[in-house]
Amino acid sequence: MSVCVICGKRKGKRKCPALSAFICTECCGTKRIKEINCTQDCIYLKEAQIHTIERVEEKPADFTRLQWDLFLFLEELVYKFLLEFPSFTDEEFLEVLSLLEKEYQTRKKNLYLPNLYPKSSRGTKLKSILQEELAKLEKRENEFGLPIFTVDDFLKVISFERERIEKYMKENKNVGNNLFLQILKSEVEFMAMQNTKKR
Repeated sequence: MSVCVICGKRKGKRKCPALSAFICTECCGTKRIKEINCTQDCIYLKEAQIHTIERVEEKPADFTRLQWDLFLFLEELVYKFLLEFPSFTDEEFLEVLSLLEKEYQTRKKNLYLPNLYPKSSRGTKLKSILQEELAKLEKRENEFGLPIFTVDDFLKVISFERERIEKYMKENKNVGNNLFLQILKSEVEFMAMQNTKKR
């Protein structure tokens, strides 16, 4: 068995597709993504992502039924966006959510804040999609002519999603730049499958 091409000390047990050479399990685990430009088809990267998904525990926010509906609607919008932009990153999504959160916080205080724009053009596109769709929901009224959703509802859902993605990014620095969005996609697909079964 060959020696690890990175450390030169331990046995190279894993064939690294990015380096086209054998590396040891320790170098693979500690230098993945950070120092090695891992390919998305790497089985060791996939295993690490699956392991990460299994061990991350989420405590859902104390949502009302309407807020959960809003949360699921938000995730479906992002899911559709990812079909067009599959390489969109967690960092880009975090920026979109942070800017939306800032705007809703300002509105809650009855202050004016001009639209804030993300650094990436993809982020700007997603933000405009979300703003447009959320604006439609804001106009919806119940039978008494009152808004169905409040600014607090939008703020709570957006803040919850921002906190989730920050947690994933903080705790999973070496499993790729879109782990959270992969999880979001699997959540939406799972919910769609559950709804199909109910029908």
